[in-house]
Amino acid sequence: MLLNKPLVFVLLLNFLFLSLKWLLSFYKFDETLLTSILINTKDIQYYPIIVNLSEFNFNPTFLEYYNNSKIINLPLASLAIHSIFYKLLNVYSFIILEYVFHLLLVFVLFNIIKKIFNSSNAAALFTILIYILILSLKAVSNFVEPQIFYKLYNILSENFGTRTPRPLVTGVFYFSFLYYMMFFEEKINNKLDYNYVLKIAIFLGLLANSFLFLFVHSFIFLLIFLFKVLGAKLIKWIKLNYKKLCYFIILLIIFLQPIVFQNLYAEIDYTSRVGLISNGLEKKFFLIKYYLTALLRFEFLTLFSLTLYLNWYVNKNFFLKENIDKLNIFFLLIIASILSPLIFFIISPKIISIFHFLNIILFSFIFYIILSLFYILFFLLKKIDFKNYLSKKIFYLIILIICVSIFAPLELNSFSKNNKQRAELSELHSFFNKNNLKNTNLKLFTNDLLIMNLWLLNNNTQLIISDAHSNSLQDVKIEFNLLNSLKDFKIGEDQLKDLISFEKSQVRNKLFMMLFSYKYQANTLYTFSALENYNKIDQDLIIKTSPFRVQMQIIPETEKERIINLYKNLEINQDLLPNYVVLNISNSLENFNIKNNKYKEIYKTKNFLIYKRL
Repeated sequence: MLLNKPLVFVLLLNFLFLSLKWLLSFYKFDETLLTSILINTKDIQYYPIIVNLSEFNFNPTFLEYYNNSKIINLPLASLAIHSIFYKLLNVYSFIILEYVFHLLLVFVLFNIIKKIFNSSNAAALFTILIYILILSLKAVSNFVEPQIFYKLYNILSENFGTRTPRPLVTGVFYFSFLYYMMFFEEKINNKLDYNYVLKIAIFLGLLANSFLFLFVHSFIFLLIFLFKVLGAKLIKWIKLNYKKLCYFIILLIIFLQPIVFQNLYAEIDYTSRVGLISNGLEKKFFLIKYYLTALLRFEFLTLFSLTLYLNWYVNKNFFLKENIDKLNIFFLLIIASILSPLIFFIISPKIISIFHFLNIILFSFIFYIILSLFYILFFLLKKIDFKNYLSKKIFYLIILIICVSIFAPLELNSFSKNNKQRAELSELHSFFNKNNLKNTNLKLFTNDLLIMNLWLLNNNTQLIISDAHSNSLQDVKIEFNLLNSLKDFKIGEDQLKDLISFEKSQVRNKLFMMLFSYKYQANTLYTFSALENYNKIDQDLIIKTSPFRVQMQIIPETEKERIINLYKNLEINQDLLPNYVVLNISNSLENFNIKNNKYKEIYKTKNFLIYKRL
């Protein structure tokens, strides 16, 4: 994978895209680097994990009071580099690694396409068109009502975007694996070497320790590809290559050990918060039946029919034979994506966030369709001298103008939508700085993820409550920390009932989603409690909800009653009270105020209240 002029142009264009976001941010807003990072980057819920991982802390509690908790499950491979760079460069690392990994992703994608077309110019054009398509879908979805444009944009951006760590890091691992699979048939048919086996095993191991679903999908794809290449010769090939096969299996077992270790020693309550549930025989049959039925839906059949037709068309036409085997690899990816959930449901004793399988299926379809159409177009227009055409300065200029004309307005529109949020966050950061609220062991109570990150990235260490995915505490301790502060705030029982929607139907209570995430998932496959323990409206909703919708969170009434009784009998622990309180009163705490006069309101913005405990 070497640099050439078309690749350099694509990398420079991508660098410009990334830079525009940061340059517009600093030019248009008077904000600090930290607040800009928190607004301009996605999945900031991973930042507390990165901070703790940089200190080799695998069981973060964010409270010195607790010191005997178990570890949390981590996507270790996709966060390790971020944690190392954070240790060295602090918050600058988030910007630097966004550039590094996204440029790497573009580099690998370019070389995959180049391998199919034997043309750097075609690879450059395809890579640019992918990002123009993403930008165009985003632009259209802002003005057109049908959700299909937003869904298509979401599918592509989830695989080519800059969200940390997925797809920013996992995308590099996945597409690197696919790049080396482009040589698979040649290696299998000729001479399989240990170096190649090592590369495949490494990237599978990285995927396993980054995003389990991509690992399952990629491993099944590898097996399907192997069967396709060898067919009846498979047994003979295994006998001839058993040493290399054993080498591969041993490597894979070694790379899977961190996952085994984490599952053995992780906090059980943490695994339930991230959505891990048992997959007994009854659930297996239900999931398989539901999934097979879903494959007969119009949307799936339409996509499958279109890909079958495209696959038939490009393989049938004599003028489309060049490197057709490389294009067919991506058709095998579709087959692997369809089989992956079935095999996973049958084999795995546990399941988690299975909706990710559907996203992989959709991406496999969409990417193959785009790639096939480009393949057809490329060969139909082969009479055009692409080399000369793409080398002309005017062509590069046109591409640049198109990209900037789409991207810049989108970024400006995005800024205009959240410029009040930016202003408030900058204001709060300024308040923290003026009051020396950094590098402290003071305890903060906040219901806002942005403020949690602002606090921790200012090198403060303690949070009374923290994001469900970031801490290793047992649920009873998380509940106590919350209720302990609320009781000290002198919050009445009626207000607590409003807060948890007692005897009311509510989906995805914002505060409980932050604290417990997928613990209270409720759908036709799984509920936290027996169905009769939910109110009638929620019961009707649950029985209509797909088992793939783990994001549906509903707290049963019995659980609400338990929390209220716990609150009534709770004795306040003075060691677990906050020094400062920052409340987002627009986020689950509307009309909320602290009645204990030991807490003095010291600052206020439109959406935030800051209290100091005297």
